[in-house]
Amino acid sequence: MLRRLDPARDVPQWPPAPAVDWAAVAGAPVPDRGRRRWRRRALLGAVATSAATLVAGVVAVQVTGPSAPVYAATPAPLPVQYSGEAPSARDALLTLAAALEAAPASPRPTGRFSFAQVGQWALDMSAGKGSTEVAVVAQVISTWRAIDGSGKVATVNLDRSDLEQRPDAEALVAAAARGVPEVNTYGTGELAAVIADPVPTDVNALEQALYAHQPRVNGPKSAVRAVADLYRTTEVSRDVRIAALRFLARADGVLLRGTVTDRLGRQGLAVSVDSDNGGTRDLLVFDQRTGLLLAYESMFLRRPERLPVRVPAVFAYVLYLDQDRRADTT
Repeated sequence: MLRRLDPARDVPQWPPAPAVDWAAVAGAPVPDRGRRRWRRRALLGAVATSAATLVAGVVAVQVTGPSAPVYAATPAPLPVQYSGEAPSARDALLTLAAALEAAPASPRPTGRFSFAQVGQWALDMSAGKGSTEVAVVAQVISTWRAIDGSGKVATVNLDRSDLEQRPDAEALVAAAARGVPEVNTYGTGELAAVIADPVPTDVNALEQALYAHQPRVNGPKSAVRAVADLYRTTEVSRDVRIAALRFLARADGVLLRGTVTDRLGRQGLAVSVDSDNGGTRDLLVFDQRTGLLLAYESMFLRRPERLPVRVPAVFAYVLYLDQDRRADTT
């Protein structure tokens, strides 16, 4: 589980020399699939993090020195309805929660395992002697988790050759279907969740649980990131969706970005939080019929020192492909 989370996700700038070996800090090197090993640096979000069209594609570039900067290709930010001064998202979130609550409830899926599948991208860096290499790494992650904390996580790691240089939604899904996943199985109590089952449906209890995961003292971004993380590894019921929308509605600094089409062509309601003195933005896109989270995006609005990107630059992206309850882990 920790392999997908960067230990320095909140660091706004690269630390000075000597370089920090984040892979050693995380305690989990990137799986070696017979290709070049990338060492996670500071940019794997929770991411936390289904398919994206990248500017110039999934690439690896080398920055040879300060006199000749080469910028990494990163995903273009999602076009939003309100890109500049944006209103508070409170009313829009409460309206969506009320509409979802008033609609006839569909039968909740049954099954021993909560299932969630995401596609994600993150900007990775590997610092070598006199150079810095940057790549956009794509993964598809499927998680089955039982109420007793047992389950399975299957991760398909993708690179440029897997995607045939077509990093769009269809290419990613097709490549993931062809790929051989890295599978980890967990016994009782071994597979942690953002919030242990049953996830609270009361907004006050849910708020307490989400801030236990993403501490409130870290600022308004914690609310957005906690909701993004919740959806990554669990099936989120209708009542939890309603509570999550109301939780965001009363969180500080959540702004309305309007109607947005995500990278799978799905239309939704977007809200965001700007943090780090305007240096970063975290954005969520919700389905306006079901209240489900469709997409999550993290970007730099201001370029961190020593990071070769043009801003605004998306450094982590998650698309929520599927959620359900299943009888087994197949």
